[in-house]
Amino acid sequence: MFRPEEIFDELLKRMGKDRADEVLLGNTEREKAVIHKKLCGRGFSQLFLEVPLAGRAGFDLHIVQDAENIRKQTPYDRDLYDGYGELFSWYAGEPSCGDGLDVVYDFRESLAVPPMAYLKLSDDTPDFTGFFREAGDAESASRYAQKVKRLPDGWVPWYTGIHTGRPGKPLRIGCALHCRAKSRYTKDMRLLDHDLQRLGFPAPLSSVTCGRLGELFAFPYPVDVQLDVMEDGSLGSMLGISLCTGNIGARRMAASLNGGSMREVMELLKRWDIADNRWEKLAASLFQVSAVLCSGDGDRRRFVLSGNIGFIKARFKEGASAHDAKAYINLKAMSESYED
Repeated sequence: MFRPEEIFDELLKRMGKDRADEVLLGNTEREKAVIHKKLCGRGFSQLFLEVPLAGRAGFDLHIVQDAENIRKQTPYDRDLYDGYGELFSWYAGEPSCGDGLDVVYDFRESLAVPPMAYLKLSDDTPDFTGFFREAGDAESASRYAQKVKRLPDGWVPWYTGIHTGRPGKPLRIGCALHCRAKSRYTKDMRLLDHDLQRLGFPAPLSSVTCGRLGELFAFPYPVDVQLDVMEDGSLGSMLGISLCTGNIGARRMAASLNGGSMREVMELLKRWDIADNRWEKLAASLFQVSAVLCSGDGDRRRFVLSGNIGFIKARFKEGASAHDAKAYINLKAMSESYED
């Protein structure tokens, strides 16, 4: 039987071409030891490595379980994912509550920081009260409902999450922008500033920020807007803007990094001084292969292994020009067959 940590180690090894893992992730020995304890359950969860594009090398970890996988693995131990076992058990019994759960570990801050819990929303999710209650902050349900009612036209919430271990207990809401909303803002970024002010963003966007956001929105990628709602109902000072790269395949993404639109994105972030040269290793970290793996118990199985970029995020603090940027490297392993 394959253990999830064995598959993770194989994926991490395949990221290592041309020292890409070292440059992007730093020394991973401490994190690997922790991750081996976090990869619970049967099968392999989808992972995102949240990698900063400047500053100290390292990563945060997203462990993403889709709805089908969660329901196959009930019941859950109480301490699964650092206290979120009851959240997973509750979710397994709610057939119409979202598309899955994501638990996020802030490795770069401190291993002592409690993880964040995300719910991937779906069109037929009727009530989020249970998610917030089981995740440890029932009062966030009203904060969520109040902000969502005020979202501008064309903003579609597709995930939400809470971080009870951070000051202000921020509630995070991620919204995908419909094409019409993105097009409207691209023509006049002051319209985005107006909508953010109406939502309660604590500072107006500077003219420099509006110009830079216009450059980001001009790229041919769907846009995600990320907001934090604090415990008192106010919006946090950080605005997150993600370019969603979709499932175009590792080879096409690598080509885009080497000489296409994604290279232009990276060069733009570097001009803004929120990315350094490490982005040049991103293409080397990507892969998609079919391979037969052998477990520590001697089992053989063929997997499709992949590493790709899911999102590129730039953050703007208090309306200023730019704060930082991150790449989200998506690691997957899908079992194809057993080998004789």
